[in-house]
Amino acid sequence: MIKKKFMFIVKDLYGGGAEKVLINTADLLQKKGQDVRVYTLRDRIEHELPSGVHPRNIACVNKFTQAISNVFVEKAQAKIIESEICRFAPDVIISCACDKITRHLPSSLNIYYWIHGGPLSFTKDAGKSCRKFKRFYENKNIICVSHGMADDVMKTETSLKSCQVIYNPFDIKCIQERSTEQVNLPFSEYFLHVGSFEKRKRHDRLLDAYKLSGIETPLVLMGKGGLENEIREKIATLDLGHKVMVMEFQKNPFPYIKNAKALILTSDAEGLPTVLIEALVCHTPIISTNCPSGPSEILVDELINYLVDCDDIPDLARAIRDVDQRPPEIAPSYYEKFSSENTISKFMEL
Repeated sequence: MIKKKFMFIVKDLYGGGAEKVLINTADLLQKKGQDVRVYTLRDRIEHELPSGVHPRNIACVNKFTQAISNVFVEKAQAKIIESEICRFAPDVIISCACDKITRHLPSSLNIYYWIHGGPLSFTKDAGKSCRKFKRFYENKNIICVSHGMADDVMKTETSLKSCQVIYNPFDIKCIQERSTEQVNLPFSEYFLHVGSFEKRKRHDRLLDAYKLSGIETPLVLMGKGGLENEIREKIATLDLGHKVMVMEFQKNPFPYIKNAKALILTSDAEGLPTVLIEALVCHTPIISTNCPSGPSEILVDELINYLVDCDDIPDLARAIRDVDQRPPEIAPSYYEKFSSENTISKFMEL
């Protein structure tokens, strides 16, 4: 096996599913004997880090650069990153959630832009989004986390150097081990939503469907974000305060996921929703909206009964009732295709 140098570049490691996936991927590559370094653009870390992952802060993003952000500042920041690249001399560079800056790096580098959100699924102005995508990624290497996202990318008609799908790698053994940690559970039985308190996650849709379902099993909303007060107001308006709990983000959410009756996702758009796969790994049933992209690649076979149209709140309520009364058994076949053994080799081939 050829040992390669991998350099991951990310804005920060604060919250966010993409950042969590990056950490997991770096750790798994390292365990495969690769030389891996993670570089952040600012010193902001919230996720729990594996023992072998030690991020290095390039410190080229701060309040000043954010306040006057323009193409000249971006190019100056890219020059700072380029100097770190020269020092490390990586074989493979993977940029995540900082492409506004890294797009200015020399095209001669073996750099891949790891896209976790479809360019058309996350916008109301498709034309503007297409133009921005072309501006960022023309003649560049793209990694998409789902086939649905790759389809979205192709619709932009951007001329790419390459575009490939690599599912997010999951260390199944690690997730299952961490899910056994002893924690104080919020209820003996509960449904769970894990995600940022932001508009795209559609907590309003979840709460409306939960209310309509009429079930007595409590609902726990785990996360953080700017819409927390709005979500709390919605809970009060629906008179659900006695059954719905808002819980802060947990560095290790797996014990809460493992012990949930089901995990629910009600988003308008995703990339490849990590939390759905993590729930399956914990053998927890899942319910999801059929949003672009990812859920339809995860909820397959018998689980398709719990994949509902985004705007069909009555059907979402039906799925919640069905799982409450008859939770499905989760077999390993539902998550094995996402195992690190099946996906990390694709990163090693870059």
